Amino acid sequence: MLTVELFGVLQQAAGDRQLQLDALPEPPTVAAVLDQLARRHPALAPHLRRVACAQGDSLVRQDQTIDTSRPLVLLPPVSGG
Repeated sequence: MLTVELFGVLQQAAGDRQLQLDALPEPPTVAAVLDQLARRHPALAPHLRRVACAQGDSLVRQDQTIDTSRPLVLLPPVSGG
C-alpha cells in the first residue's frame, strides 16, 4: 500500500490530504501512481499533468520507480505575483 500526500489545489480536488493506493504494478512507477489516481479520483486528473512528485527530500520523475513504504508527495504548480 502506498500513501499519497496532497497539497493545495490537489487536496481540495481530492477532498483529503492523504490517499491510500493498493494494487500497484511491480515495480511501481510515479506514472502508474498518477494513472491510478486519475482513474480513482477524476477531479484530480486535470491537475496531475503538472505536478511535481517527491519522496523524502528528492524529486522523482514519472518514469522512476518508487518505494511504497514511503509516502509519495504531490506538489501542485505554484503561481504568484
